[in-house]
Amino acid sequence: MTARTLPAPAVDAVKAALHAIPMNATVGVRITDVGVGWATGECPDTAPFRNHLGTIHAGAQFLLAEAVSGAAFAGAFVAQLTQAVPLIERLETHYVSRAVGDVQARAEIELADLPAAHASYAQEGRARLALQVSVTDGENKEVMRAVAHWYLRARPAQG
Repeated sequence: MTARTLPAPAVDAVKAALHAIPMNATVGVRITDVGVGWATGECPDTAPFRNHLGTIHAGAQFLLAEAVSGAAFAGAFVAQLTQAVPLIERLETHYVSRAVGDVQARAEIELADLPAAHASYAQEGRARLALQVSVTDGENKEVMRAVAHWYLRARPAQG
């Protein structure tokens, strides 16, 4: 895993950016760790974000999956983030089971896809990557899986 770690300032910057998003803060989504193309996060089970069954709402799970995938994507392109904008294109979700208790998520890219994405950004100023996401609950069972499709584009030149 050493080759996939990021320097502490980069990890802190990615976490801070995701934690500063108002919706993430409202629901309590937190990024717990970030590396090159992977990230983990959590979301507490709180009463305002429960569904009609009394379990954590699918929307909170979706938000966690989006945030964790965004952190993993940012970790894959941390050197480019000062001149580029990451955008999610779509998040394909499959809810597997009801979520009991706090939820955790892990997002990860296929490492073999990273060199081509970096080359695409270097040549064209844009890149795309898909990330696999798994969300588990307080009983450590998978409750949602997703594929997140992210896009990176260079910021327009200021003139």
